[in-house]
Amino acid sequence: MKIFSQNILKSSVKHVILGMALLVGVTSCTSDPNSPGIEFMPDMYRPQAYEAYLNKYDGDSTKFYDTNIEKIAANFDELDSIQQEAVIVEVTALYNVFKNGSATRKPVAGTVAVGKKPYPLSKDQKEESKALVNPVAYSKTNMKEGKAYFEIFCDHCHGVKGDGNGPMIQIDVFPAQPPSFTGAAKDLTAGEIYHTIYYGKGVMGSHASQISEDKRWKIVLYVQSLQGKKVEEVTAPVAEQDGSTAVVVAD
Repeated sequence: MKIFSQNILKSSVKHVILGMALLVGVTSCTSDPNSPGIEFMPDMYRPQAYEAYLNKYDGDSTKFYDTNIEKIAANFDELDSIQQEAVIVEVTALYNVFKNGSATRKPVAGTVAVGKKPYPLSKDQKEESKALVNPVAYSKTNMKEGKAYFEIFCDHCHGVKGDGNGPMIQIDVFPAQPPSFTGAAKDLTAGEIYHTIYYGKGVMGSHASQISEDKRWKIVLYVQSLQGKKVEEVTAPVAEQDGSTAVVVAD
């Protein structure tokens, strides 16, 4: 008798679970092909998001008001004018959480991000860039890193030897060949090289967003070695001299 009762209980539990699963499945279905059916806490994974610094007054204010009015007062149309105005005031308060309706607060004017230093020259101040001094000291380590960064960001166009005949030039991807660092670009100063990396030139785009400041200057060190510059000609202070007077280009 005990075993019989246990079997009935197990069977009942199975039927209850099956019935609940069937009920959930049926209620989750809808004739609307664009509807996801019943969702549990949809605000958790379908939040009302904004792009950084987007002004909420641009294009989505109507939707914002309609959505939040419905949340606060589903019977909004049935309210008198005073009650409706109170609801609108409440929604407006939500809408203006950030100054000027911005989705996120903008940095204070003149703010500089931690670890960042603004480049003082504009794109057309190439002549002024000649006076810039490389703040990165010449050393074997910095030269090695500069070579590595050059191979990542530059040699596909400029070539391994800086002759302007990299792989992308050989397959005619770009319409103009970069100048050789032992030819037309031989006399470029450290500042001019840095300025070009920062802003780009001709078909070469700006690399300011891809390469951090210290890496740009390390690339400059390596490019100067491709130009054949000697240590005493490099604009950065000399450090870790290895006894030789020439900046040796690693193979």
